Amino acid sequence: MVVTTLNTTKSEEIFAAAQKLMPGGVSSPVRAFKSVGGQPIVFDRVKGAYIWDVDGNQYIDYVGTWGPAICGHAHPDVLNSLKEVLEKGTSFGAPCALENILAEMVIDAVPSIEMVRFVNSGTEACMAVLRLMRAFTGRDKVIKFEGCYHGHADMFLVKAGSGVATLGLPDSPGVPKSVTSNTLTALYNDLEAVKQLFA
Repeated sequence: MVVTTLNTTKSEEIFAAAQKLMPGGVSSPVRAFKSVGGQPIVFDRVKGAYIWDVDGNQYIDYVGTWGPAICGHAHPDVLNSLKEVLEKGTSFGAPCALENILAEMVIDAVPSIEMVRFVNSGTEACMAVLRLMRAFTGRDKVIKFEGCYHGHADMFLVKAGSGVATLGLPDSPGVPKSVTSNTLTALYNDLEAVKQLFA
């Protein structure tokens, strides 16, 4: 059966209420729909490769929580492990032994990794890597590839365009030009353009 229109009545109602509670009706600026158009679908539950919205429509989840759920959702073994760990508490704000276990698993899985640092988001990871890179190299400038999202930190929100690729123009209102002046952009698969940025 092919469905050409979906019932999204509850999604529309929930999003309308959300817009009165949160700017743009969302908790993350990258999920704001005003700039991209359309009506967001509000989701209710996930299982395996599928996701259901509040109106009962079922979809194949090709997003996978933007990466973390690439192997699917709500596997019974994962849920049981989570329940067991949650019985001990949800957050310590201090070191815990499980960090060592997870760090060892990551290092064992990727031989080129010597140490790890756990963070809360991709934005935070990119900010930490950029700070580390600048401290190590003594260089301020960074190259970002056009059309890529590296988090919503000010230094990453740079407009990419062929005529102004090296100007570091902010792509988002409220981002000062001074913050993005050390962020350069280049096209993917254009090694010559990258070399010119180093010239």
